[in-house]
Amino acid sequence: MMPARENISELSGISASPGIAIGEAYVRRQDHEINIVRKLIPVEKIENEINKLKKAQDLVSEELEMLRKKVAAYLGAAYGDIIMAQLTVLRDAEILREVRAYMEEHHVNAAFAYRLVVNQYLDILEEQSSEYFKERVADIRDIKRRVLRALVSKQSMLNSLRTEKPIIFVAKELNPTDIMMLVSENVRGFVTEFGGRTSHVAIMARTLNVPMLIGVDGLTERIVTGEELILDAEKGMVWIRPDTKLLQQYRHELRLLQEQDRHFREISSQKAITGDGYRLHLSANISLPIEVKDMHKYGAEGIGLYRTEYLYMMKHQLPEEEELFAEYRHVMKSVSGLPVIMRTLDFGGDKLSALGSNDIRCESNPFMGYRAIRICLDKPEIFYTQLRAILRSSAYGKLSIMLPMITHIEQLDASLDHLRQVKEALLSERIPFDPDVPVGMMVETPSAVMNIGAFAEKVDFLSIGTNDLTQYVLAVDRGNERVSAIYDPYDPALIRMIRMVVDAAKARKIPVYVCGEMAAEQRAILLFLAMEIDGISIATRYIGAVREFILKCEQKKLKQILDPLMAMNTRKDITRFLDLQVKKILEQ
Repeated sequence: MMPARENISELSGISASPGIAIGEAYVRRQDHEINIVRKLIPVEKIENEINKLKKAQDLVSEELEMLRKKVAAYLGAAYGDIIMAQLTVLRDAEILREVRAYMEEHHVNAAFAYRLVVNQYLDILEEQSSEYFKERVADIRDIKRRVLRALVSKQSMLNSLRTEKPIIFVAKELNPTDIMMLVSENVRGFVTEFGGRTSHVAIMARTLNVPMLIGVDGLTERIVTGEELILDAEKGMVWIRPDTKLLQQYRHELRLLQEQDRHFREISSQKAITGDGYRLHLSANISLPIEVKDMHKYGAEGIGLYRTEYLYMMKHQLPEEEELFAEYRHVMKSVSGLPVIMRTLDFGGDKLSALGSNDIRCESNPFMGYRAIRICLDKPEIFYTQLRAILRSSAYGKLSIMLPMITHIEQLDASLDHLRQVKEALLSERIPFDPDVPVGMMVETPSAVMNIGAFAEKVDFLSIGTNDLTQYVLAVDRGNERVSAIYDPYDPALIRMIRMVVDAAKARKIPVYVCGEMAAEQRAILLFLAMEIDGISIATRYIGAVREFILKCEQKKLKQILDPLMAMNTRKDITRFLDLQVKKILEQ
């Protein structure tokens, strides 16, 4: 019988994957809670203990191999490397050698020696600050937990959770293997103490549309298995032992969300056209191939931003051309003839350590440092491999290439020159591709905006990345809580820069798009319609709501708000003015 607990309480955290869930808590016991006792053993029994450890490793290996196949079937063969990294740790001969040496010197049992040796590795890695090493720490902790569980209880984790009831899984931290295993076990949401929004786990949770909250302090001490929870990853809250009133409120909200989702699917075949006939192309932002199904479900008109870096980030070595080509070709075939804009690699130097580089240095400000096109131009072998794979996939549909983080003309020229060389090589090898594939660039820095006329002369389209543009224009890191309030895409400086980009594109007669979180907001949609932007690209979960709002608008009326809006000098005036226009449209 569960002990009596105090009434409803709440914890706050950071949303890693949006959504709402109701279910019973399942609190995973951490490895330090497994009762590992130091036992003295005679020399002649050491080999027997080693064999027990090897059997436990074999059990975990079988479990991980099954998960690897599950990941590969779901996401594609290349993503099985998420699990391969853990299998590599599990089979590490040096760890086993050190465990044996410690046992022979101190005459202790295998479980105690294994935990001690692995903890020494963790202590070293935890001193590293890069995101890459944080991912490795999580991998090693997970392997340690699995091996000790198998060694002590002779059970794998696959047998530890079987339930018919909806579950909210609570843990110190999670791995992608956990996510893949648990979503098929009636788990409706995840809550963890550790983790990052850009971690593999968060990416997986968002891809699978499972709500997830991270950074919840004191989580595993405050929640007991079996307690009812409400997880609201939209608000960043989890309620423990909610009362009847709160439960009824959230059950009602879940029903409304389900009804809304059905409605959005019903209107998914309608184009995003205003009441007076202006068409705004509505595309999806995609990170993984599996998300294409949601693009179709909600009626996106194509992929406006395919983030190609996730295969690199989830693997622990450089993907080969054939791996990249297989993924890109799969995406092109899956979209059924709709247009796809593939962005070349866009991540920072802190992630490049995963690519096997030996010269990566810790950067105090990675947003301003070694990243995106800067890495590609500095390491052309990486760029060539990706460009070959992208161009080869262009033979299978309407593909465009987009270059990120371009800050000056010389970068663009160098990128286009690399592209020409790759095209020449493919032609000489008689490999099919589209020789006229459109090439565009992201506009996300002030320098690109201020020289936008020159850039527009050299590309086939422009795409405004409002997330980074806001960050660079306002010189603010939105991930820094102390200054995040300064981050505001409705700052007059940013609005005027967007207008400059749109005007340059119109003068050159090339399309201009917007991709970024701002594009899903109603006030921003009014702004983009008024400016006559050609299209927006947003997360698939927002497509239905954005389409419905666009259908209620009239573009000619919105053009009339542009001049007074551009004359405003404060964020407060701009947001108040746009919110008033939104209210008028919704009340019609």
